[in-house]
Amino acid sequence: MEYGESIFPVQPDDPKAYVFSAEEFGADASGKGDNTAAMQAVIDKLEAEVENGIIFIPEGTYRFEGTVNLWRGIRLIGFGAERPVITVAENTPGFQGPDSKYIFHFRVNKPGQGEELRDAQNTTFYSGIRNIDFKLGIGNPGLVACRFRVAQLCSIEDVDFYMADNRAAVEMVGNEMERCRFFGGQFGILTGETVPYWPFYLGDCVFSGQSKACISTYRAGMTMLRNTLSNAPYGVYVPNKERDNHYIEEFERLYMQDCRLENLTEAGISMNMVRYPQNWLHGSEIHCKNVPRFFESFGYQYNHHIGVPHIEPTSECYSVKIDMGLRIDVDNQDMNRRFDLRYHVEPEESLPDASSPDYVPMPAYSDWVNIKDLGAKGDGVTDDTEVFENAIARHQAIYLPQGEYLITRGLELKQDTAILGLQCSKTRLKLKDHSTGYDNARTPAAMFKIPKGGLNHISGICFDGGKNKGVIQVEWLGDPSSIMEDCLFDFGGHGSTKKGRDRYYGVYIHDDGAGVFKNIWMPDVWTKDGFHISNTSAPGQIWMVSVEHHLDVEVVLENVSNWKIVALQTEENLGSEYASSLHIENCWDLEIANLFQYRVQAIEIQHPNATIIKNCKNLTINGIHCFSIGPTPFTNSALIDGRLFIKDQEIGTLHVNC
Repeated sequence: MEYGESIFPVQPDDPKAYVFSAEEFGADASGKGDNTAAMQAVIDKLEAEVENGIIFIPEGTYRFEGTVNLWRGIRLIGFGAERPVITVAENTPGFQGPDSKYIFHFRVNKPGQGEELRDAQNTTFYSGIRNIDFKLGIGNPGLVACRFRVAQLCSIEDVDFYMADNRAAVEMVGNEMERCRFFGGQFGILTGETVPYWPFYLGDCVFSGQSKACISTYRAGMTMLRNTLSNAPYGVYVPNKERDNHYIEEFERLYMQDCRLENLTEAGISMNMVRYPQNWLHGSEIHCKNVPRFFESFGYQYNHHIGVPHIEPTSECYSVKIDMGLRIDVDNQDMNRRFDLRYHVEPEESLPDASSPDYVPMPAYSDWVNIKDLGAKGDGVTDDTEVFENAIARHQAIYLPQGEYLITRGLELKQDTAILGLQCSKTRLKLKDHSTGYDNARTPAAMFKIPKGGLNHISGICFDGGKNKGVIQVEWLGDPSSIMEDCLFDFGGHGSTKKGRDRYYGVYIHDDGAGVFKNIWMPDVWTKDGFHISNTSAPGQIWMVSVEHHLDVEVVLENVSNWKIVALQTEENLGSEYASSLHIENCWDLEIANLFQYRVQAIEIQHPNATIIKNCKNLTINGIHCFSIGPTPFTNSALIDGRLFIKDQEIGTLHVNC
């Protein structure tokens, strides 16, 4: 799929979805009438009737003169031969600034009578915008397309933003954005910390022509993969923030992999107060052209002796690998702790083309087969097992409209089966309670299995293992390029059910299974742990995954090598007071990066260790943020081989070789 193409050339068939139509809501797709009230009407109707779900927007041009509140869990998805376009005309009253004014403001739930209208919160889940473009007219310097300070399983995907003198395409961020392009404007993205304080994932995006910076960011846990930043003063700019007429030094936890920087006149990356423990920078495969200053360090005007030099390569084209931050090296009994800056610049003959994603692409919509057309009911009562088995045997790309699909036997996919949904909170695959063969904790069995070496694409689904003590929700033996994304693992609400060890794993990857796991949330509290990876040396990847609320441990890695785990967030809440975040044993050649380990502020019980590490070689954790808003974060960020405690809560690099 090329940038700018419409992913959905026709409207996906989903009887539970709403459609932004002229007949029902007064939508005007001509580009002339104001659609603000009409769009708010369809959003309010969906929220009142079903709480969250999908609104399809037909091809056309929709002009807006005001702000639309997008309530929690609602996804706007465009369709047509061309993407629908959201536009604001030149010199539209209300968008002149100096304060930001949004077209779409992502919110939490719609307030009741007398309640306050609130920004999106750490409970704003499942919201999104996809396959819709924005064109913002000149003369609107305060205009921002979206305010997007959200939580898990929210996304902005497959969107082009065309700007003039506008403030930004997106202000404040959360969770993830993918395959977006940003043209013009003062900033592409302008953000501070995310609302739940987790990292933010930005993948396969293009920025060009911003007048101030492609990205201005602080405290967002900015995690970047395969992005292009070009034709601006700065690529990534970490600012001083003005507060009460004073400048407050800000920091960022920045990770960049496989990015292109081109024609940046001031600096590729500009960071402040880089020796702060909360500040780190890790970058690899960063390719530059016409970027005279790759790295700019500022904030030491009164302490030059502890400053960090600018990095100013002399080649027109070059590549960079860089690691910066507080570094702790553990080698058997020895531990070395220091601030560290190490980088390598390699001249290149030319700027290489942008890399393509290294996973199985989503099949073209024209190839999708609707499971309901094959006989599935999706009503949560009818047994749809046989329909799924027949569909898997005969079809490659299987689309699940919103519904609850009840099964009584496990499903094993073929080598290339794709299972595709568009709203993971409302598209649920559920194993019936107490299903035969799945309710014995001594004999675990999988409800959903990816075959050995499978080239599968799974997206937009919720997996619910039901009341079955022996269930593994997903067993994964796939090829490294297989992928699971935009998936929810849930049972009985987010932590409302008594926690236990009766059920096995959310995702169980073993025996040289691998894949790409991206934009996943696992608050299923019945399982032993969320991700369990064992006995594999095939290269796997995890990007922007949230694993929370389990009784003993969130993620287990046993006998694992060659994996990259980036932007993993864990959380312990009430009932998980004695849980650890990670258990890593007998592993080697692993990279973990932008690891955020959180305990909720309501916890009053101290727990010693966030990560347990045993007998590991060449384990690198590039960025640890171990924290709580309350009084009891983990006492130590890591316990190594039962004897060495790492007490630092903010670490740029922890390297273990024991």
